[in-house]
Amino acid sequence: MAACVREASDIARQAKGVLAFEPEVNNIVDSARRARQLMDEIGSAHLKVTMDPANLFPAGTLPRMTEILEEAFALVGKDIVLAHAKDLDHDGDAGHKAAGEGLLDYDLYMRLLRAHRFAGPLLLHGLSRVQVPGCVAFLRAKLGRVAG
Repeated sequence: MAACVREASDIARQAKGVLAFEPEVNNIVDSARRARQLMDEIGSAHLKVTMDPANLFPAGTLPRMTEILEEAFALVGKDIVLAHAKDLDHDGDAGHKAAGEGLLDYDLYMRLLRAHRFAGPLLLHGLSRVQVPGCVAFLRAKLGRVAG
């Protein structure tokens, strides 16, 4: 995998672009710690992270949400170029709920994005069309609290 990521990162460099990957419990890179290891091994400024906090909780770890999110941002926060906004109702392979409809600590997530000066897009996914207005309002309120 590292060889493929190295090659893809080089293609991104040649194209003057960025290759972003998402740490997720079901992936080879299943944590922020592994993401940091991969990025350090590849050593490319063109390799970055998509942060989706709903995908960072292996089975049995949801009670450690604050610790896991803070560690994730400490490890890869400066390399986040895209952030996802969805939610989860349990740990493991669980990030399938619309933002604001589950257990994710969005106050903490928004504070961590702000603290790491994230200025990229925040993408909603895992929701239906009818859920969009409520999720957008939820995120705007959370972002407003962090900014204010």
